[in-house]
Amino acid sequence: MTEEKLEFETRTGKVVIDYNRCEPVVKNTSNPSCGFACVKACRLYGRNILKIEGNRPVLAVSDPEEIKRLDNECLGCEYECMFHGTGCIKIELPLSGLQEIAKGGRQ
Repeated sequence: MTEEKLEFETRTGKVVIDYNRCEPVVKNTSNPSCGFACVKACRLYGRNILKIEGNRPVLAVSDPEEIKRLDNECLGCEYECMFHGTGCIKIELPLSGLQEIAKGGRQ
């Protein structure tokens, strides 16, 4: 399988879904053991950014600026995938000053 990912920008970070590790994609099943936990979380905690299409989570919104406007950065998709799925979702949120604090420079 080639490296396949869904990546999209939020207001302050980026969401990455690694399709090579996503159970419904890898097994091509419409009834995965995770139950599409990421999409359910997006509907419950978020703003319906994700939907199911072709046995995979995909963007329900195509406009990048609309995604940034809608996404509430609830982290629900990553959390639910970690506990009910394969942990194939990573949310990258930069924390300014973190490296300085780790080095003991900023307090």
